[in-house]
Amino acid sequence: MSTWKLLNRRLLLAAGTSLVCLCQNAAAQTVIITSKKDAADHKIDEIIVTGTLLQKPALSTSVPKDSDGRPSADAGDYLRNIPGVTSGRMSGHGLDPVIRGQSRSQLNIINNGAFLEGAGPNRMDTSAAWMDINTADVVIVHRGYQSVQYGPGGSGGTIIVEHHAPSFQDDQNIKGRLDGAYESNGNIWGMAGHFSARADKVYFRLNGHFKDAQSYQDGQGDVVNTAFTTYGGSAEVGFSDEFTLINLGISHEETRDMLFPGAGMDSPDGSGTTIRGKLHHEFDGDGPMRNLKIDIYRSHAYHRMDNFSLRDRMMMFRQAELDAYTTGGRILADLQVKETKISLGMDVKNLNHDGRRNGHNMDRTNMVPVQSVLIPDATIRNIGLFAEAIMPVTDKMQVKGGIRYDNVKSTADDADIKNDLVMPGMMPMSPDMLYNIYLGTGAIDQTENNLGGLLRFEYDLTTDAAFYIGLSRSNRSANTVERYIASLRGNTIMPSGMVMNMSWIGNPRLAPEKHTQFDMGLGIRKSEWHILFSAYYDDINDYIFRDRAHGQGNILMTNNALIYRNIEARIWGFEVEGSIQVTDELKVFGNISYTNGQNQDLDIPLYQIPPFSYDLTLTYSRDIWAVGSRLRGALKQNRVDDNPMTGSGRDAGETDGYGIIDIFASVEFIKQTKFRFGISNLLDKLYANHLNRESLNDATALRVNEAGRSFYFRIQSEF
Repeated sequence: MSTWKLLNRRLLLAAGTSLVCLCQNAAAQTVIITSKKDAADHKIDEIIVTGTLLQKPALSTSVPKDSDGRPSADAGDYLRNIPGVTSGRMSGHGLDPVIRGQSRSQLNIINNGAFLEGAGPNRMDTSAAWMDINTADVVIVHRGYQSVQYGPGGSGGTIIVEHHAPSFQDDQNIKGRLDGAYESNGNIWGMAGHFSARADKVYFRLNGHFKDAQSYQDGQGDVVNTAFTTYGGSAEVGFSDEFTLINLGISHEETRDMLFPGAGMDSPDGSGTTIRGKLHHEFDGDGPMRNLKIDIYRSHAYHRMDNFSLRDRMMMFRQAELDAYTTGGRILADLQVKETKISLGMDVKNLNHDGRRNGHNMDRTNMVPVQSVLIPDATIRNIGLFAEAIMPVTDKMQVKGGIRYDNVKSTADDADIKNDLVMPGMMPMSPDMLYNIYLGTGAIDQTENNLGGLLRFEYDLTTDAAFYIGLSRSNRSANTVERYIASLRGNTIMPSGMVMNMSWIGNPRLAPEKHTQFDMGLGIRKSEWHILFSAYYDDINDYIFRDRAHGQGNILMTNNALIYRNIEARIWGFEVEGSIQVTDELKVFGNISYTNGQNQDLDIPLYQIPPFSYDLTLTYSRDIWAVGSRLRGALKQNRVDDNPMTGSGRDAGETDGYGIIDIFASVEFIKQTKFRFGISNLLDKLYANHLNRESLNDATALRVNEAGRSFYFRIQSEF
C-alpha cells in the first residue's frame, strides 16, 4: 500500500484542533476508509462521517458540526479555522475567503455541486455567505491549483461544501439533529436543524437555520456596527441505493438589516436561491467505465444596499439593487484502464449580472432616478472541457496529469443606457461612455480560448514519508465587476487634502490571468506525531489589478478613480501543519503559513496579502469531556500597497501583529447530546485581521476591528 494511503488513513486528528476543529474527543470520531475504486470515484481517499482529517499537504477536510470554536457567522468565518485560509471582514457577516493571497473569482467555491455568485459588486454577499455552514456535512479545501475538474479559474484554490444523502441504520427510518448557540459579545443567538426520513430507497432531507446578531464590541470596548439577521433552509428528495444516487433540491437564504462599517452603504435585505439536481451512478462490471456523474443547477442572488435606511443621512440618498443568475452543470465520467484512473468531463457556467444605483438628492422616498448603471446586464458564458489521469509508474511513484480548455464569451447588453440623475455641470453618461473616457474603448463582446493543465509526481520516500512536486498552468478570466462595473461618482477631498475621484470603472478589454505555479510538499507520519509541509511559487502574467487612474499604460485619466488593468505579479509562500500526541489524553496541534506577493510592474508589494500567521492548540480529553486552549495570531504586516497616488491604495495601512488566546470545553452529559462552551479572545485584546476593510464609520479605527472577549455555548442533540 502506498505511503499516501497510509498517511491518509492515519491522519485522523481530534476534532477541536487548531488545524480545523477544536477539541473533539477522539473516541467519538469515525472515518470510513474507502476502497481504491471508491477513492478514485470521490477524488478523496476517505469519506468523513465525523471528526477531522488532514489527508495531504495543501488539502484539508473538516466537519463543521464538530468544531468547538465559537459559532461561525457564515462559511467565510468558519474557513478561518483551516490552515492556510483566512478571510477579510467588512461586517459581522459576508466574510471574504482568501487562500494563498488569492480571493474572489481566483477561488472556486462550490456548494453541493453548484456555483452561486454574489450580486453585490463590493463583496457584501460573497459566494461563501450563501452557504449553510450550520448543517453542512463536509468542507473540503484545496489550496492552490490541484485539479482541472472544478471549473474555470481556481488558481488560488477550491472550496467545496457538501450535503450528503442521509445514511440510516438498518432499523432506522428517521433521524435528525438540533443545534442551538449563543455568543455574549453582540448578543448573538442562533439555531439550526436537520431532519431526514426514508421510505425504502427514497429519502427526504430538510435543513433550516436562523441567526440574529447585534453589533459587537472590539477589544477596547468600542461598538463595531456589525449587526445582521440571517435565516434560510433547504429541502431535498432523492433515490439512493448501492450504485445510484438521484436527487433534486432547493435552498434559500435570506439576509436582513446587515450593517457594514467597511462600506459606504448597508444592506437592508438580500437573498440567495439555488435549485440543483444530481445523477451519480457507479457501474458494476469489468468494463472501463466506473462512474458517471451529472450535476445541474440554477442559482439567483439578490442584493439591495442603501446609505440611508440603516444609518443617519440628510441628503444625497442612494440605493442599489442587483441580481446575479448563475446557470450551469457538469458531466463527469470516471474510467479505469489497467492501472490508470481517467476522468473525462465537460462543464458549463453562465453568469448574468445586472444592477442599477438609483437615488434622489433630497427625497429618500423617490428612488426612481437612475444615478449609475452599475452592471449593464453583463453575461459571461464559460464552456470547459477537461481530462485528468492518475497513473502508477512504480510501486513508490505515481503521476497525475490533467488538461483543461475553456471557451469564454463576455457581453454587456445595456452598456449604452444613460443615467438620468445628473449632477450640476455634468451630462448623462452610459457605461460605454465611461469606458471610452477612461480606456478609449467600449463594451465590445469578448471571446477567449484558455488552455491550461497540471503535472504532478508523488513519491514514497519511506513507509511513513512521502513527497510530491507539481507544475500547473491555469487561467482566470475577468469577472463581471472587473470587466463591466460603471459606478459614476464625483470628486472628494481626503483628510490629507488629496483630491480623489470616487468613480469605479471596469475594463472590457482585460486579458485573462495566466498562472504558472510550481508547488511541492512533504508528509511524514510517525506513531506519535505527524507533519505536513507545502510550498508554492506562482508567476502571474496579466494579473487583473484593481488600481487607481494615474494615466499609466492604456489608462487615459489621471483623477485617481478606481480602474482595472493587467500587470505582472508573483506570489509565493509555504504552509506547515502538524501534531504531537504527548499522552493518550494530551495532544498538541499547530500550523503556520506565510504568503509573499509582489507587483512586478511597480516593484511594490501586492495588496491584500496576509502576513505570517500561526495557530497552536492544546487539548486534553477524557471519555465524555474535553478541554483545550488555543493561541492564534499573526506577525506585523508591513508589506502593503496603501498609497493611492503611486499604487492602488487597497491596503488601509500596515497592521500590527497580535496573539489571541481562546479556551474551550465540551461534555456529552446525555447520550447523543453535547454541550460546548468557551471564551474567545480571553484577554480582550484589540486587533484586526490585515485583510479587513478600512473602517469608514469610526475615524479612530484604521480597519474594521475583530470582536473583543466573548463567552459562548453550543448545544447539539441528535436523534
